[in-house]
Amino acid sequence: MRVRLTSLLATSLLMSGAVVSGCASTATGIKSSSFASSGIETPLSQTAPSGTVLAVVRYPAFIEDADQNAFSRAYAASAIGGGTADFDTVDTRALSESMILKSNYYAMSLYRELAARLPEHSVLLSPHRVHVGDDGTLTSEPMTQAESVASVVTIDFTAYSFPDFDKMMGDRPLTFGDLITPLVTVRTDPRTSVATEGVLLSSSPIINAAAGGSYALAIDDATKLQSGQFEAEAPELDFISYLSGRPRLNPDVISLRSRGSGAVKSYPVEKIQLNRDMIATLDREKSDILEAPFTDGFINQVVSLINRTDATKASMLRRADAIAGYDEGLAALSLVGDDSPDYLSRIRYADRLLEAEQKYLSVQSLRLYDGVINGEMGALVRDMLQEELYVLERRRKLARQQNIATAAAIAAVIGGVAIASQDDQSFGDQLATQAMFQGAIFAATEAMRQNRLSKGVSANYLEAVVPALTSQTEVQIDLIDSNETITAIRFDDLKDKLSELYAENQRAMDVVGTRCTYSAANAPGTWLGACENGLANGPGVGVFRNASGDLVEHYGYALSGQADGPGYRIVRAGSGSYSIEGNFSRGMPNGVARVERSGSVALRQFREGQDVGAAPSGAINASPFERGARTG
Repeated sequence: MRVRLTSLLATSLLMSGAVVSGCASTATGIKSSSFASSGIETPLSQTAPSGTVLAVVRYPAFIEDADQNAFSRAYAASAIGGGTADFDTVDTRALSESMILKSNYYAMSLYRELAARLPEHSVLLSPHRVHVGDDGTLTSEPMTQAESVASVVTIDFTAYSFPDFDKMMGDRPLTFGDLITPLVTVRTDPRTSVATEGVLLSSSPIINAAAGGSYALAIDDATKLQSGQFEAEAPELDFISYLSGRPRLNPDVISLRSRGSGAVKSYPVEKIQLNRDMIATLDREKSDILEAPFTDGFINQVVSLINRTDATKASMLRRADAIAGYDEGLAALSLVGDDSPDYLSRIRYADRLLEAEQKYLSVQSLRLYDGVINGEMGALVRDMLQEELYVLERRRKLARQQNIATAAAIAAVIGGVAIASQDDQSFGDQLATQAMFQGAIFAATEAMRQNRLSKGVSANYLEAVVPALTSQTEVQIDLIDSNETITAIRFDDLKDKLSELYAENQRAMDVVGTRCTYSAANAPGTWLGACENGLANGPGVGVFRNASGDLVEHYGYALSGQADGPGYRIVRAGSGSYSIEGNFSRGMPNGVARVERSGSVALRQFREGQDVGAAPSGAINASPFERGARTG
């Protein structure tokens, strides 16, 4: 009997040790995110230049069947939460497809709350198509023109799931049933927050990919400026950059609650538990299950970031790109503005056209929202979530049963009262329970398989968005001396009609040089803006490479081919981008300047291009973006 009990104790401890070290999880999440709202809404204090929206919500929305394998492969190979998964399984494919579907649905919560909190026509939706690019790597691109207009911030949103069903009940990130793991990035133009390449806040695993993507885009934009082109391309989604292994950058990072400049706020990966009762009764009227635990608090953070962002800097290049479609000379001067009557009359007219673009895209975004939430796609997601919740609740119940049985077995053995028949029964119960676990996982897999994106959701998504993208829309424009109503089916049609209006009512600016001679500290460059006798002379932007080979952008004023007067200079250095904003003379900073580097923003004193120390207390730096800024 002693031998039997000793053997039984050893066996039970081995068995219980395996279970205790990785006991059955009930797959719960936190009740609210780190953005938990106090119930007090952050008021908006920011205004934006004409034709500029305050926020654009971006999300993975659609993937072609032919590109699904590439997406699943990258998704499995870059798992967030540890390890990798086999992409060539039904489970992983189903999870990757459901991530696209659920990102579509949950992104509407951000749009709904932002639209309620911010002024009319100041929030847009930008669904992205995920596909394999010409270079053979995964990428994404906007499905609408929402990112062709200027914006103060953009928000990337993805509903993430760990790509392995076997680990779904552990601590891995998961979006399934009443659980959601949001991945987010809030960014502005990389010319605005130079030290972070425009990344203001990001989920921790994708910070470096987001910064790397913004840096690459900033270099591309500056290179095009140097060749005389105003082009501001939309970046691919940061999550896709992460999956594709694009080049990374390592900006300074601070916690979500910290205060500071020149650093990215890091949002930890969180698995949030939604209200089960709300999911059980989901319908189109009660569809925002994400609002209380996440969206409210997150949007408060977004509004705070908008308030602290320089909207003029954030919008200047994309506004110039849009204006160039009507008048290239006007676009060059719009970067920092001008006080001449010719410029002022034309920019007021162009601003009205940009506002018409903004209104058109705002109506389109509202139709996209309606198509997703109130159409077949929204119904499919709601049904899917309810089915998943049923599976998840069954799994939780089985996990609790297993843990109770295991605890009882351990207690019995340690107490010395276990007998062979009880042990056999306990072991049998555990085997039965484990089989039930596998059945639950199989049911979950089947739930996903039955709702495969490639077999139904693609068609449903196109059914939801095509009417939004091809519906006739009327836009009323106040053109200062008249009112016009323009009807357009597509955005390109609208642009053509607006271009005709500009040509009929405004004479293009006298030719403004786009390849004038410009130099800084004897480094030759290109000037886009006002010129005289072939030399940069007046407002505009200069681009050159300094002695170290770094690409430099200078927004401000020039005199006789060199920077002179208030200026904003950005240096894309190998050790990290930085900016100098203040007065310039003979191409070099001279006087008090605001210097932004990774991790710090400070006022410094310059003398003939040399930093000679901290600026005196109470000092103020000059800025080319202030009304009335002129050459010195």
